[in-house]
Amino acid sequence: GLDYKSAGVDIDKANVLISDLKKEISKTYNKYVLSGIGGFGALINVDLSEFEDPVISISTDGVGTKLLLAKKYDMIDGIGVDLVAMNVDDVICTGAKPIAFVDYYACGKLIDDIYKRVLGGIIEGCRIAGVALVGGETAEMPGLYRDDEFDLSGTAIGLGSKRNSLPKEILPGDVLIGLESSGFHSNGYSLVRKIIESKNLDVTKDYGFGSPLVKLLLEPTRIYCRYLYPLVESGLVKGFVHVTGGGIVENTIRVVSQGTVSLYYDKIRTPEFMNFIIEEGGVTKEEAFRVFNMGVGMIVVSDKKNVDKVIETLRSVGFEHWVDIIGAIV
Repeated sequence: GLDYKSAGVDIDKANVLISDLKKEISKTYNKYVLSGIGGFGALINVDLSEFEDPVISISTDGVGTKLLLAKKYDMIDGIGVDLVAMNVDDVICTGAKPIAFVDYYACGKLIDDIYKRVLGGIIEGCRIAGVALVGGETAEMPGLYRDDEFDLSGTAIGLGSKRNSLPKEILPGDVLIGLESSGFHSNGYSLVRKIIESKNLDVTKDYGFGSPLVKLLLEPTRIYCRYLYPLVESGLVKGFVHVTGGGIVENTIRVVSQGTVSLYYDKIRTPEFMNFIIEEGGVTKEEAFRVFNMGVGMIVVSDKKNVDKVIETLRSVGFEHWVDIIGAIV
């Protein structure tokens, strides 16, 4: 007779793979976890003494077509970090502290090596962000995906106090402080891939950048939330802008109450390899700023008088990359 396995779904295999990773997963647990992986759902402990007038923030996202590039060059180890970054750094933009994460992994056929590497990246991302991986779904769907295909999405949960919720009212005179990105992060890859294809670029070459281009293109997204939460608690910020799809301009517009965004283009340090891709594709400056982060992964919006304190705080909590004033609201 027929069974589930003969139909292409191996429940035992998924269970074994997850139990192999359980020890690593439990290392991500924090004080907010009442029950984690294995149940029908996870339970989170909301500490009301820590968050007065508590609010819950929730965000869901994937990694887009960066996944295709990662699969093509068998460089999937960092894609889980990208997944966590996309979610936790959206949550921090609400002023909440990211505390927990769940993932969804869908594939045609569960391949041990791929699954473990991807999950390993998710665990690493959770470790960097300080969030607990409390659950997830691993779905084998033969017929919907080809055997070697998989897709990822994730959801992050944060806790905060209503009085700290962001953005606050952002007005003319406020300053935009840019934080360095690690590369393209997880956005604009459909255009990047089109440029690589149409220009026949051999991305395994280094083009004088000291590293193969593909390694730079697949660098995991920088995770900012741990550096930013101290700014929320100190009340020094009016808002954060996670520079994702839509680039610097479109994402900043989302938080501005009144006035317009004025960027100091000469202050934005776009990595050479990013400029190389943009030039190869003949992408206009205007379009590039609407698609890519241009070297700025996160923007802190602050009152003019707090700028020095913001930069000081970022340094004191260990943010070692470049930070600069990249614009203002006018």
